[in-house]
Amino acid sequence: MRKHLPFNGLPPLRACRAVLLLLALSVSAPAAAQWHVGVTAGYSCNKLCMDTGYAYDMRYEERGGFTVGIPVQYDFFDWLGVRAEVSFVQKGHKMHRTDVWNKLHTDTRNNYLHVPVMARFSFGGQRVRGFLNAGGYIGGWLSSHREGLTFRWFGDESEDDVNGWITPGNSYEFDEKVPFDSRRDNRFEAGLAGGIGVACRVAPRVEVEVEGRCYYALTDMQKAYMKFQTPRYNTTFVIQAGCNILLGKIKK
Repeated sequence: MRKHLPFNGLPPLRACRAVLLLLALSVSAPAAAQWHVGVTAGYSCNKLCMDTGYAYDMRYEERGGFTVGIPVQYDFFDWLGVRAEVSFVQKGHKMHRTDVWNKLHTDTRNNYLHVPVMARFSFGGQRVRGFLNAGGYIGGWLSSHREGLTFRWFGDESEDDVNGWITPGNSYEFDEKVPFDSRRDNRFEAGLAGGIGVACRVAPRVEVEVEGRCYYALTDMQKAYMKFQTPRYNTTFVIQAGCNILLGKIKK
C-alpha cells in the first residue's frame, strides 16, 4: 500500500527545501562545472493501481501515450549532477467488464504537467556515458477525456434490461471531456522518479541520449471525500530520447 501524501494547495515543504538546496549547491560549485539544456520526447505507458474489491468482473489495463519535456542539467563533478525538467506526460488507463457486461468499456486519457528533480550519476568515457537518475517529482493533473460504452441504468423496461444483456436499447456510447470536481479530484500529484540510460556526445557541444524512466505516484488521484473509498495511484513508464546543448567550458 502506498503512503498517501496530504495536499493543502502547496507543494510539500520537503520538496521546496530540496529545490533550494540544489540551487545553493549549483551556486557554490566550481566554475568548471557543466550546464546542459535540451528537449526530450517519447512514449509513456501508465498503469492505474487500485483494488477493485468485490467488482470481480472489472478489469483495468495500461494505456499508452506520449511525453515531451525541457530538461536542465548541472554537473557538479564528472560523475555527479542534478537534473530538473518541465514535462508533459499522458497518463491514461482502460477499463472493461467481463461476463454479461463484457461490452462495457472506458478509455480514459489524463494529461499531467511534471516537474521532476533528480540526482544524476554518470559513468564511462567522454564520448559515451551511462547514467542513472534518482529523485522525485511534483505535478498537476491538467485535463481528462474519456470515451466508451456504458449501461443505461434507467432505460426502457424490457426483458433485456431485466436479464442484464447489453443492447442498443439499454446502453449508449460516450465521448466527452471529464469535468473536475474540487470535492473529489486531487489534481496535485507527487512521487518518486528514476531512470537509466545512455548519452553520446556527437559534437563538442551536442549530445543525444536515450532513457527509460519510471514515475511512481505516492498521492491518491482522489481526495478523502468518502468514508470507505479505494485509493487510485498512477505508475508510469517512459521511454524517451533527447538532445542536449552543453553550455560553458567543455572538456576536450
